[in-house]
Amino acid sequence: MMNTDLNNNPYLVAFIDGVNKMLTDYWTDAGLTYNDPPKAMIENVGRRYAKIAVYEKTPHKTGPYVANRVYCFYDLTNGDLLKGQWKAPVANGVRGNVSEANVLDKFNWNGPKYLRG
Repeated sequence: MMNTDLNNNPYLVAFIDGVNKMLTDYWTDAGLTYNDPPKAMIENVGRRYAKIAVYEKTPHKTGPYVANRVYCFYDLTNGDLLKGQWKAPVANGVRGNVSEANVLDKFNWNGPKYLRG
């Protein structure tokens, strides 16, 4: 769940709110009704990175929200957002910085977009 210190970062809060809007919009546009829309939240905070995971209700509609996949990692030292696997970010995984105005353009409902070029 969200760490109190990170709650005070307006850029990170706005990013997670934007991700949650993308998840809800995708869920609604796709007509998915078997479960409530997933939510992105901070899963855990390490020495350098915070893991942002996607939570879904398990069992569907009746259970608590449970983290089921990583969305991205947040670098605590500089605000970068990185593509990652469950345990750690990947090499060359920087996809943007939370302070960028258009950072959400580099992400979709499923996570960071692939680098082009």
